[in-house]
Amino acid sequence: MGPLLNISTIMSKPYVWKVYDAGAPNNVRFEGFLKDLMDKVSEGAGFNYTFVEPQKRVYGSDTPNGWNGVMGDVYNKDAQIGGPLTVTPERELDVDFTKPFLSDGINLLVKKPTWFDLGLGYLVRPLSSDYWIMLLVVLLLIGLVFFIIGKFSPYEWGNVAADKDPRGARNSFTLKNSYLFALTTLSWQGFREAPKSLSGRTMAAFWLLFVLFTLIAYSANLTAYFLARPEQIPNLSFKTYDELLESDIAVMATDFSSTEKFLRTSHSKTLRELWGRMDSTGALLGSEDEGIRKVRSDGKEYVMFLETRKAEYTAMQDDDCRLLVYGETLYPSTMAFAVPKDSPWRDIISKQIETLRTTGLLEEMKNKYWKFGGRCSNYDGRHYVDGGDFLSSMPVYPVTLKDMAVAILLLFLGFIAAMVVLIIEVIHYAVTKQGKKIEKPKILSKIERPKIFKPKGESAKAAPSTIEEGGDPEAGTSSDGLENVPLDGIEECHESGPSEELLPEEKSEDKVAV
Repeated sequence: MGPLLNISTIMSKPYVWKVYDAGAPNNVRFEGFLKDLMDKVSEGAGFNYTFVEPQKRVYGSDTPNGWNGVMGDVYNKDAQIGGPLTVTPERELDVDFTKPFLSDGINLLVKKPTWFDLGLGYLVRPLSSDYWIMLLVVLLLIGLVFFIIGKFSPYEWGNVAADKDPRGARNSFTLKNSYLFALTTLSWQGFREAPKSLSGRTMAAFWLLFVLFTLIAYSANLTAYFLARPEQIPNLSFKTYDELLESDIAVMATDFSSTEKFLRTSHSKTLRELWGRMDSTGALLGSEDEGIRKVRSDGKEYVMFLETRKAEYTAMQDDDCRLLVYGETLYPSTMAFAVPKDSPWRDIISKQIETLRTTGLLEEMKNKYWKFGGRCSNYDGRHYVDGGDFLSSMPVYPVTLKDMAVAILLLFLGFIAAMVVLIIEVIHYAVTKQGKKIEKPKILSKIERPKIFKPKGESAKAAPSTIEEGGDPEAGTSSDGLENVPLDGIEECHESGPSEELLPEEKSEDKVAV
């Protein structure tokens, strides 16, 4: 049976609170993280304990009359142990601290905004607005580039066998077909015909690489946005402490606490001005619970500076899941037990805390109250990232020009390479063809289309190849917009069978080379 030690603390969740039995109102027991921790520490250190509350229910501030609250009980030796307390240089001057058992800081506790439906604009969110604009510009340019290559490259024109295509020699990359090629490849729908020239194929290769990178990035990022969608909420009316200072939002903190002391003595002008506003408006409250009730209330908007661990637990356990931990974490610190100066219990308790940490029991206690014990999952606004006027609980960002710099660079290298190859093609054709003028074949206004079937026993008449030879006026331009060009005379050959194909006559040597 060891000594009985008084532990000064404040009844506050998740550290320690009273639980009254329904059948026996006078039967009170304690629960909480501090209770679980002290059970293990006292068992190893060989002492019994009881919780006592200070006369002033604060953790402790150095007033002109000395320390008050929990710090005052320990400093005056009314309690052998006090905690949990944030370790500060001022407190270390008058008490000793054990090894820390919790990390802490200061954050804002705010009321969670209402969930917002992203509506019809959701599918454009994976790419940033500047990337969408760049994509439209590139689409316009790529169609023009294919059209220019198709118009000026002598190797983009080619003959098609007359029995397979009676329209003759053609260039598939007219202006509208060039844009059709760009659009179908951009959507991975394939294409009817590929470029024939080396310059066209060079441009197509780099364009398809750019399309591949863009569509993969869009698809992957869209998946991430869909996963984040159930957690998305609108932005708060402020994002930084500077914006909070400029707003009309009521800011609160607990008086006589380490949080209030930090804000009052901070090196940041913004934080000092926030403290000055709270001091002048009476927003330095006597208890944390009073501030939490105001934050949850409807009507006027309140926010409260609160220790990180307290804010996390409060938001996790909120009945309606209406609270959010928000803002940059200020004043990273640790929490430990305070004991009177030169007390032998400091080393004894520190040893037990270290044992619990190495065995993993301390982490299990933390998880019980701060990881697995909460009813609200979407409570941590510190992990929210700005995503185009909305916030996502996942780190999801729109794809930007910087992210796709390699794909964009490859595309513009393709532009340059295709133009260089086009110039080489024009020069090569001019030299190898003795400088013959490069032009499209002249378009026939009328051409007789070959018949596929002939009546048995009848002879076929030869089809004239020009208007002067008496061609029947049929068609000059095909229905799909491809231009008809002169064909050599097509003779119809008759054999004994009723369904033989007609073979084209050999082309004369004096035709324009294409």
